[in-house]
Amino acid sequence: MPRIPGNAPNRPAESPRELGGIEGTVLTNESVGDQFEARNPGAVFEAYFTPEDPAAKAELRLIDSVIAGVRADERVYPPGENPHKIHYAVYNLRSQKVIDRLIEAHKLGVDVRVLIEAEQISPERDWNTVDEQFEAAGLNVLRSDRDASLESREASHLLGIDSNHLMHLKSRIYRTVDPSSGEPVETVLSGSMNPGDGASRNDENLNMIRDPRLVSLYEKKFEDVRRHERTDNVWAAERGMNVLFTPAKSGPRPIEKLFEWIDAENEFIALSVFDLKDLKSPTDQKKLTEKLIEAKARGVEVLVITDRKKSDGRDLDGNRIMMYGHYASNSWLDEDLERAGIPVHEFINPAGPYNAVHAKAAVFGLTDMKVMTGAGNWTRAGIGSGRKRAKNEESFLFIESSRVDNGRTGRRYLANMLGLLRKYDGQDADHGPAKATIEKLQSLANWPKVQVMPEALLGGREGDYYLVSDHPALQPQNDAPGYLIKSESAGISLPFGSLLEYEIQDANGQVVESDRKLVVRPPEDETVMPEAP
Repeated sequence: MPRIPGNAPNRPAESPRELGGIEGTVLTNESVGDQFEARNPGAVFEAYFTPEDPAAKAELRLIDSVIAGVRADERVYPPGENPHKIHYAVYNLRSQKVIDRLIEAHKLGVDVRVLIEAEQISPERDWNTVDEQFEAAGLNVLRSDRDASLESREASHLLGIDSNHLMHLKSRIYRTVDPSSGEPVETVLSGSMNPGDGASRNDENLNMIRDPRLVSLYEKKFEDVRRHERTDNVWAAERGMNVLFTPAKSGPRPIEKLFEWIDAENEFIALSVFDLKDLKSPTDQKKLTEKLIEAKARGVEVLVITDRKKSDGRDLDGNRIMMYGHYASNSWLDEDLERAGIPVHEFINPAGPYNAVHAKAAVFGLTDMKVMTGAGNWTRAGIGSGRKRAKNEESFLFIESSRVDNGRTGRRYLANMLGLLRKYDGQDADHGPAKATIEKLQSLANWPKVQVMPEALLGGREGDYYLVSDHPALQPQNDAPGYLIKSESAGISLPFGSLLEYEIQDANGQVVESDRKLVVRPPEDETVMPEAP
């Protein structure tokens, strides 16, 4: 029986970065109480937004934590009881660092299994080499599960899911044990981001989940896909976070919850979705455009962000784009919303020809914030439409943020959307500058406010300083050279998401820091990385 080398002692998380920019979001055990019944200390949920956040680094750190766990464990486990597992269910796998780490983990005794879209490892896609690399390292590769026995599927370390729909889950499951307590340490990464070689340059979201119930549901979905079974969706109304999968055999469908949240919203709806189609509600058969227009009519402020290459089929210069041998099509959803007075901000990520504004998320509300996010596109195949069921293997997270973390997750996703408006300012001439759009949003009655403390404004400096800026909140009093801020003062109350650009001068008029920028958000919204092994 092989020795299956628990988890190395926990190390402190990285120090939070300076306030400013687009950060992640974290729920701690203390902040959610017994909502998630987490078994291990540290973050229960965190969202990363690329390219600003180190999502790829977080993924590698989680793999390394399982490697550290198996190295520290001297126990021997019978077949089928190995607690050290890394299970991937992804559309594509091109990150060389991830591939190398997975091979290393396998050699050390970790149960490594990867489900992947079969087309991505087909012979004609010679730029994808994970299958060749796994085989060369002695791992079992089955490039197509079509007509394959369950035994051969379960024996495969890399299994191509070969069906009439996409294997698009983009979930990574990490399991190990804490050597001091023997308790399981369980984590899921899932979101819009593939473990690809260029994904970190996309505008993506990737969510880290350590709620044991949700981890188990992702693991069950992994097994359902491998066993060619559909999933039984379960909605736990008493909990603040749920995950729904497609295709589902029973239980609520994610499209039902999407339209339920749209219909219930009376303040604010913000969408940032890569592939956005005019879906139909399963209940009343109304289209997404109709629902958003109805929301606007009842006073809801609606913000829509999408990828222009997907929405219009055109590049930055307006030229039509070839995709899969034919010209990309225009979805017309954006035009329908525009005619109703709902602006659709269409952006192109210029990092490379294959990079995209690729997030799949929505924020609902300001006083009662909710977030819908995950791996799935809002297409008929991805989430379904009307009575037509979804076909793709997808996952959708529903987070009642005001319940579980006092709106923190909602603010983090909202901050990311505001960041996209600023980042691509100038691409969207039809809707004016990002500053005007954001100021309009900040004028909403229940837009969150943040008390910005002197420590953040002054970069930790002690004493009295002047802030020189054209921002209305930083205008000088009397004949002072700038806005006087004292390190012992109570700070300034500002709308969430405000961008402050200023220089700091001392009492003698000497510039001590120029070109300082600060994005206003609560300090508790800082990113926390997974603990290092």
